[in-house]
Amino acid sequence: MDAARREKREHGTQGFPFQIYSAPQAQDSDLVPYHWHPETEIITVLRGTVMVTIADHRYAGQEGDVFFVSSGQLHEIRGGVDNLFRAFVFPLDFLQFRRTDIAQSELLAPLEEGGLRLPAYVSHETALGQELFRELKKMIRVCADQPFGYQLLVKSALLYLIGQLAAAGKLEQRAQRSGEEYKVQLLRRIVEYLSEHCTERLRLADVSAQFGLSPQYFCSFFKENLGRTLVQHVNFLRIERASRLLRESDLPILEISLSVGFDNVSYFIKRFREVYGCTPTDYRRSVSDRQ
Repeated sequence: MDAARREKREHGTQGFPFQIYSAPQAQDSDLVPYHWHPETEIITVLRGTVMVTIADHRYAGQEGDVFFVSSGQLHEIRGGVDNLFRAFVFPLDFLQFRRTDIAQSELLAPLEEGGLRLPAYVSHETALGQELFRELKKMIRVCADQPFGYQLLVKSALLYLIGQLAAAGKLEQRAQRSGEEYKVQLLRRIVEYLSEHCTERLRLADVSAQFGLSPQYFCSFFKENLGRTLVQHVNFLRIERASRLLRESDLPILEISLSVGFDNVSYFIKRFREVYGCTPTDYRRSVSDRQ
């Protein structure tokens, strides 16, 4: 996935706008920095521990946990080479019916319009979470085998998931709070700017001035909503880009370090180890072994 901004990729096809993303794979990042898209996303953990952040809530996802990202929500996924998750991405209007009925007017339409919202997290320790996880694993198998008519099986499974959430009282009524939309838009602008400029030398005073904020307020706002400092976030974006270069190129470690914005290769290796638990050289070797 692209870095922390609105995704512009097409998920699935125009005729069937549904896609399952597998991570980690040799060619994909197991770190997905903050980004957003108009589609709904379901994330489930198949192995290990996956850190999932949705808006300003952070979760340590365990095997069987299920997460729902509503349209437009900022979210981030931190997997790691030894963990495994799947992400299911689709537009909610893909599930609507040609003939309007109560299911559409009272559930699907409010979900699409924002009056209702899917729960961010359902634990594997609950009966509901276990049922959702079983259905998602069936969907993975169906999409892998692609029998004739599998598209109907996928759509019916997604409707079943929403029905289970509704029956369990997990669909959340959502009233827009004063100032909430401004905060969301500001966060989107900030993460997009940092994504585009993360390889450059960034100073707090310059970044905060881009958004008409004082450095003090910017630091407080950023930490409160993204859970890390500006320096930590920029380093994370640089490490994600470095991991991509390690997977996709034979560039020397020093050259990768410089190209993503680290002037000191020792500092780069230290920060890389903090994220991945290994050196860049060991990471490249592990990716090669997975291919």
